[in-house]
Amino acid sequence: MVRRNASLAQQITLELLADIKDGRIGRDGGALASENELSQRFQVSRATVRDALSKLELAGVVVRRQGVGTFVNPRASHQAAAIQGWADEANSFMEMIRSAGHQAEAVVLEVQVHPAGHIAALLEIPAASPVLAIEKVFLASATPAIHCINVVPLSLVEASFIEQAAALFEAAESPYQFLARCCHRHVHHQQSEIRATAADERLGRLLRCTAGAPLLQVEEIGYTADLQPVFYAMNHFSGDVVTFRQVRQPVLSIDRLSPNATAATSE
Repeated sequence: MVRRNASLAQQITLELLADIKDGRIGRDGGALASENELSQRFQVSRATVRDALSKLELAGVVVRRQGVGTFVNPRASHQAAAIQGWADEANSFMEMIRSAGHQAEAVVLEVQVHPAGHIAALLEIPAASPVLAIEKVFLASATPAIHCINVVPLSLVEASFIEQAAALFEAAESPYQFLARCCHRHVHHQQSEIRATAADERLGRLLRCTAGAPLLQVEEIGYTADLQPVFYAMNHFSGDVVTFRQVRQPVLSIDRLSPNATAATSE
């Protein structure tokens, strides 16, 4: 039976990972039990089971086929220690700008605590839960290049850092650095949604471009090794100032997703 002093979906995710790793379920890319059967096994709702399966799907551990069922990724059968997802190699924006040959600078526009609101579901917290948010503009050789909003659930901040949390978030070079120092969490991988967009009047002022100018928008969620969301970010890039090369590498393995594993940092 699942303990109720932690996220139910998180516990089910880890239990299923252990079963897959040990070959107790889904041998040779086979099917997992149905949502209804898993719901009965763990004594939770089907919605909670679907949440856990979504985490496994995000990690590339399982494949879900609508109307058919959920299957272990075939790679699990042949290389149990290397069930892999794919994610971009994550560097701080300061590092990215420096690597492009520019002088890097970050200007903090605002740091505040407010309710999670519309991003609560992405962070898997109630809408009224407080989050720590920071808005920055990154400059490349004095030219605005990136507008960034990073959000971290306040509940993740260690008690000894709560009073200084805003100042420490402002001083940190990246959310990875802040999470490691003040929350004892390490970002293992990120899920990003990338799209082309146009600058509105405010972004135009901040990035010194005209309203309607093309921007690259990257919305992302950072996860720990056990698939807990720990930060949300909304980023806008001015493509004529900074370009970056995408590096794809396997970052998820069943061993590193286990409860006793040491998480890999993105820094």
